[in-house]
Formats: sequence, structure tokens, C-alpha cells
Amino acid sequence: MASPIPHLRAGRTGDVVEMTARPRSAGSKEDTDVIVGRADVDSESDGPRDEFKSTSADEINMRRMGRNQQLVRYFRVISMASFVAIATAAWEIGLFNISPGLTDGGRPALVYSVLWNFVGFGPIYLSMAEMASMAPIAGAQYHWVSEFAPESLQKVLSYYTGWTSTMAWQAGNALGVFLVGTLIQSIISINNPNYAFPKWHATLLVIGAVIVAFVGNVFGHKVLHLWQNAVFVIHVLAYFAFIIPIWVNAPRATTSEVWTEFTNEGGWSSTGFAVLVGQLSGIYTQLGLDTAAHMSEEVKDAAKSVPKAMISIYIINFCLIFPAVLTVAYHIPNIDDALADPTLYPTIYVLRQSMSTAWMTVILTIIIALLICSNITYLAAVTRDIWAFARDQGFPFSNWISKVDEKRHIPTNAIIVTSICSICLSLIYLGSPVAFYAITSLLSVALLQCYCLSIGCLLWRRICHPETLPPAKFSLGKFGIPINAAAVAFALWNFFWCFWPTYFPVTASNFNWASVLFGGTLIGATIHFIIVARKNYHGPVALVEGRNVHIN
Repeated sequence: MASPIPHLRAGRTGDVVEMTARPRSAGSKEDTDVIVGRADVDSESDGPRDEFKSTSADEINMRRMGRNQQLVRYFRVISMASFVAIATAAWEIGLFNISPGLTDGGRPALVYSVLWNFVGFGPIYLSMAEMASMAPIAGAQYHWVSEFAPESLQKVLSYYTGWTSTMAWQAGNALGVFLVGTLIQSIISINNPNYAFPKWHATLLVIGAVIVAFVGNVFGHKVLHLWQNAVFVIHVLAYFAFIIPIWVNAPRATTSEVWTEFTNEGGWSSTGFAVLVGQLSGIYTQLGLDTAAHMSEEVKDAAKSVPKAMISIYIINFCLIFPAVLTVAYHIPNIDDALADPTLYPTIYVLRQSMSTAWMTVILTIIIALLICSNITYLAAVTRDIWAFARDQGFPFSNWISKVDEKRHIPTNAIIVTSICSICLSLIYLGSPVAFYAITSLLSVALLQCYCLSIGCLLWRRICHPETLPPAKFSLGKFGIPINAAAVAFALWNFFWCFWPTYFPVTASNFNWASVLFGGTLIGATIHFIIVARKNYHGPVALVEGRNVHIN
């Protein structure tokens, strides 16, 4: 793929910049000039197109990446940080995904895996924060791969990263709405012990949760940024309402049981091996902070604001999830009883031991309300991801998916597609609950692949062609190479373990179907590439304006 030829006239702050991106890519019959506008070069002031609420820095970044502003920049750094916290719902979702850790390794494995994954994900999010500052765009990982990968591999690597990124975010969206549905069933079961958890009930509840998220995104898009801070406050207050009654009332395990007595309920050959298999619970608590990166085109002064939002919530989420996991671990006197709870959620077993049915119903209702808010915000990030990749012709029907509603300035068609995908995934539960639970692993596997490959490409460019890296307001500087290398190593390590099933021997009923779903998606992507995309998809680098241009 030939590199684009930059045409730039830049002066002092306050001068006018004009830039024309001339995309060139293999398979193109002719070059196409894309005039992407003018802007004042004051990075703090609003640009001339106030309709989109962009700063001049935002306009400069969009022009460098060859894109026109189509979405409105409603978010600022604080509202985006709240957005990420609500979307990831670290303690609400994390506490209902602890079964793998309790089964394989027990209480200590659950606690330690949260600790070591917090440390291990640090380099990952530092690296992605830097890339989000270099290229603040909704496509995130697949765009970064296209821009930073070796020239001969840019097209194919970015194409597959676009598909795996979509796979991850669609799986995460399905997981969120599924949790809402099953927690509603759990409330019914708590108040009516004879309730039998019909699978079709869960599917209908999931469909209802999808509809609520859809309505919130399409008809509530103008106020989406306005309620994030308020819900974040409720998110924190509900956290204390959850853990305080447990510490006061629930029976406790001993300190040695929590910190040193590893167990192996999964049947693996050794407890050490079981601990490695069971770390999915800890991995999941750290995933998804790159929601901020996918919302970059709706954040004012995104090159500064997005990295700040990612890193601040990385720290805040840990400060919430680790004490919460420790609370649950200390109040499971019997692991077998916790895993055998009728709801299949050990956390609800802990709640049963610490509060009345009425108060437990209130707490779970508040958690469901927070998860509904999470689903609305998460759906927004998911649809920006699929919209961006369709904008580059990565999907079938890309022209329709990438269409932006001219009235609302949102990718309505992408929201429709994502909502339909979530409903289709919920139907899996009717045939195989185990296959649906594998979506948690699928989310982890696909995201880790995106993290590993995008940061790996940045590392390669930093070592081989550092002069071509774009400027970044959040820069790792001289620590970039060791931080990037640690991020790639840790992402690759976790990627390997996320494919393992919870139990041994492995049967059809306990098999981790993430490998099948992951492989099947890649096969489908390959077929589409051979038939269509190898001619139509060139990767966003075809539009990127001179990578090494600095504007003073």
C-alpha cells in the first residue's frame, strides 16, 4: 500500500491550516482528493463548525486522519470518565462473574487474580491511552493497527482486527443485557422459591433489555452525556449499600482460607494449573476501558480528554472492585454451597447470608437499574465501533451500516444492527446455556487479541520508525518501548488462558465454546475478505495525512 502524500501549510498558533488528504491504496483505479476543511489552530477554542462542538485540536486530528466530523462532541473529560465507569460497571458485573475463579483456585485465586490483572493491565491501558491521544477516532484498535503496522501487513491485519473488535463488543453488549435478564429472574426466585428459571423467560427479558437500550440511544442521544455524572454517584453509593451489610451480618471465612488455602474444584491435574485456568474472573474485571477510545469522535478535545478518562477510571474501578471481591471472598464460608446457589451466582449466596429478602430485593433492583444504564452507554460505544469499521467498508452492507442520521447525528443503523445481534445471541440460551456463558470468554479473547495486536504494531513502529509516530498529548516518552513490550506480553499470556474450560475432563456440556465462536467469526471474515473486502477495504491508513507532522 502506497503511503498518502501530505499537503500541509502550517504556521504559528492562530494561523490557518489547510490540508488535503490524497488516499492511495492497492486496487484503486485512481486517486481521490478529499478536502477536509479549515480550522483555526488554537487547540482550546471551538472550531468554526460549532454544530459539532469540536475544538480546533479535534478538527486538526480529524483532518490528519482524513475524516470529516459527523458526530456531535457532547462529552468532556468528566462526563466521559463517568461514561466509562458506567459502561464497564466494574463491581456490578464483576461480582457476578466470579464462578470461574472460585471453581479453579478458590478464594485466594479470585483475590490474587484481581490484583495481578490490575498490575498487568496497567501497561495495556497506558499504551492504549497514548494511541488514543495520537489517533482519537472511533475505530480505535483497527485504525491503530492500520496506521502503525508494517506497510505490507496494514490491510490484512487491520481488517481482521476490525472483525475481532466487533466480535468483542457485540459479545460484551449481549453479556450486559443477559445479566439484566437473569438478575430479574433471580429476584423472582428469591421471592418465590418455586420459580423454575425457564430459559425462554430469560430470553424475553433480554429482548426487553435490548429494547430499552435501543430507545435510550436513539431517542435519548442528546441527553446521554447529561446523566452520566449523576449515575456515577449512584454507582458509588450503591456500592457501599452492597458491601456494608455483608461485613456487618454475613458469616466469614478465615483469613488463611481467603489468602492461602487454594482449592481445585474443576478437576485439573494440579492446583497451580487450576489457578491459571480460573483467572478469567480477574481478567474480566479489567476489560473494556477502551470504551472511551470508541467515543473519541464525540469527546471535546479528545486527544487530551480520552486518555485522562481511561486512566482515571482504570484506578477508580480497581478501588471499587478489589474491596468488593475481597468482601465476597471473606463471606463465603463454604465454596460448594456458594457455587450451588439456585441462581448460579455465588454473590447472591453471600447476600442471602447477610440481609433480609426485602433488602436483598432492593439492592438487586438498584444493581439492575445501574446495569440498564450501563447497557445504554455500552451500546453507544459498541455502535461507534461497528459504524467506524463499516465506514471503511469492512462489513457486508457497509454503506447502510455506516450511514449517519442527519437529524440526530448518530449512527442509527449501526444501533439497529447491534440490537438485532444481541437478540440473536440471546436465542443461543434457549438451546445451550453453556454456549451463552462462553460469550464472557469470547469477549475476553477478542478484546485481548485487539489489545495485543494494536500495541504490538505501535511497539514495532516505535522501534523501527519512531520518527513516523504522530504527536501525542499523552506520551509515554522514553518508557514507551518497555511499557508497550510488557503490554503485549501480558495480553498474549491472558489470551492463551481465556480459551480454557472451567472443568476437566472436558465434555460437550462444559466445553468453552469461545474458541468455536472466535474461529467461526474469523472464517466468516476470511470468506468476506476473499469475495468482497480485498477489493473494497483499504484500511484507514489510506486516508491518514503525514504521520510525522507536528503543529506548534
